[in-house]
Amino acid sequence: MYPIIKTVITALLGLIMPLIVCAQTADYPNKPIRLVAPFAAGGSVDILARTVADTLSKATNQPVIVENRPGASGNIGMEIVAKANPDGYTLLFASTNLTLNPAVYPKVPFDPIKDFVAVTNVAYAPMILITRPDFGGDSLQSLIQYGKSNPGKLNFSSSGAGGAPHLAGEMFQILTNIKMTHIPYAGAAPAITDIVSGQVQMTFTTYISAQAMLNSGRVRGLAVASLERLAALPNIPTFKEKGFEGMEFGTMFGLIAPAGTSAAIVTRLYQLIKTASDNPAFKENIVKQGGYMVVNTPAEYDKYIKDDVAKWDSFIKKIGGVSQN
Repeated sequence: MYPIIKTVITALLGLIMPLIVCAQTADYPNKPIRLVAPFAAGGSVDILARTVADTLSKATNQPVIVENRPGASGNIGMEIVAKANPDGYTLLFASTNLTLNPAVYPKVPFDPIKDFVAVTNVAYAPMILITRPDFGGDSLQSLIQYGKSNPGKLNFSSSGAGGAPHLAGEMFQILTNIKMTHIPYAGAAPAITDIVSGQVQMTFTTYISAQAMLNSGRVRGLAVASLERLAALPNIPTFKEKGFEGMEFGTMFGLIAPAGTSAAIVTRLYQLIKTASDNPAFKENIVKQGGYMVVNTPAEYDKYIKDDVAKWDSFIKKIGGVSQN
């Protein structure tokens, strides 16, 4: 009797569980959503996370609360989401650090492929080299000349050791044969602020993060690390224009859920962002902040993440690793 009863119970559970899941997701979301931004307030991740949070909140009539959890180049915030209940109420607004950190750090507290479910990419923003207006001249060439004439005196900040801005600085050293000291910060905002105060001399960051400082003239953009000039900064040349092939660095931004989140919830979130992306105002908002809108399906974003993990692993090995200092 017991084997038969066990078989019947198993069969019933197999029928009931999908109904329970459907009931749980039919009215999703029915309470506030926590969107973890794994970097400090004021940086590009934070700014775009708030754009997405506002979009989701208006579409669902539920509060979407951005929670900044900076530290360890995003590892702290990403670990929080990796270990969260996969019910759709704790999400991650990810950046390139999701796919990059496993290649940089000896050990990270998450697997970017196994511990998360891709929802959709949202935007891509290339890096910009910025300095104080009164430092190193008014062009990329003059900054390089200063660095060569003053060996060991240049330093550059970044939003965290091992992140895309840090690696852009490392590549810049290789291409220009200039030795610089890396000063990591817990986010883009403090890394830029200390350029203005004179604590550091330059940084690689996104226009999204540096927009206010650039527009006010408190910092100067010297070059953009992309194939084409940014629509938001038409007067700033690309590194390629100045003869530096291969100086192409940027940050992807996307919406991620913990592994185990139901396909129904993932699809619901994707459709909400996709609908928003059809609104010209949503795209214009990203372009104005120096990015490109990139909204793709969960399957496409999942492939992108896997490919990006492999790309960064290959790149870090190619340059012989990076220092965490």
